[in-house]
Amino acid sequence: MKIYLSILSCLLFSCSNSEEKIPENILSKTAFATILKEIHLKEASFELNKTKNMETAKIELVNAYFNIYKKNKISEEDFKETLNYYSENPKKLEQIYTNILEQLTKERSKLDQQ
Repeated sequence: MKIYLSILSCLLFSCSNSEEKIPENILSKTAFATILKEIHLKEASFELNKTKNMETAKIELVNAYFNIYKKNKISEEDFKETLNYYSENPKKLEQIYTNILEQLTKERSKLDQQ
């Protein structure tokens, strides 16, 4: 009897889909990487400009977030839920950041050539 149960459980586990399903409200890796890259660039700009005028820099950062969300047709909640999802899946988040770093490196090399 134990053998039959073992075989049955092996069959059931082997038939399951091993690929994890991403919930519907979570952005794809590509879309999230694009948005995350834009946000990090705007935050870097904020860090550079806050010494000149903190209030203006804060307003510009808030407007930048709003424009990024609007351009990508998402809400702040969509972004936060996606960030939480990928934060709970560190390997996926690492892949996203690797992709972003590659994009930024390419962009910088193009700028350096100009």
